Amino acid sequence: LLGAAPDAELINALTEDLRSREHVLGIHDLIVHNYGPGRVLITLHAEVPSTGDILALHDKIDLIEHKLRDTLHCSAVIHMDPVCIDDPETQNYKSQVEGYLAAIDERLTLHDFRIVKGPTHTNLIFDVVTPFEFKLSDKELVNQITERVQRDNPNYYTVIEVDKQMV
Repeated sequence: LLGAAPDAELINALTEDLRSREHVLGIHDLIVHNYGPGRVLITLHAEVPSTGDILALHDKIDLIEHKLRDTLHCSAVIHMDPVCIDDPETQNYKSQVEGYLAAIDERLTLHDFRIVKGPTHTNLIFDVVTPFEFKLSDKELVNQITERVQRDNPNYYTVIEVDKQMV
């Protein structure tokens, strides 16, 4: 096997640094590929406000990538995910879905939550992160979440991507 598990101290420092930045609302899909000295690649998704100036946000993310390269001697690639934080309806449904997840297993988290309305139904689109030792299959989990959403609102559908916890 190639690579080595990332150091917990590195992950904690990286996570704290990124979450402390005002324009980064959250991070997920963090992966550290460590193939030895000088051969470390970090990839992650950074949630940014959807109302922000895309060019200014991109510049800030570029600066973070450069800082990581210089301080950790690695290559870093950060994908920006715009998050709608100013819409009460989106926040309401996100909170409801987080409650459904907690009822299934308190370790479940979600990210990239968004609403897409159509003439006949509304889609709730998001990713769910499962812990490594999670017992339900992806299909069982998606079905349970979908049943809970549709029990409260039959015209709401779910589009769910199940992610596995990486670190």
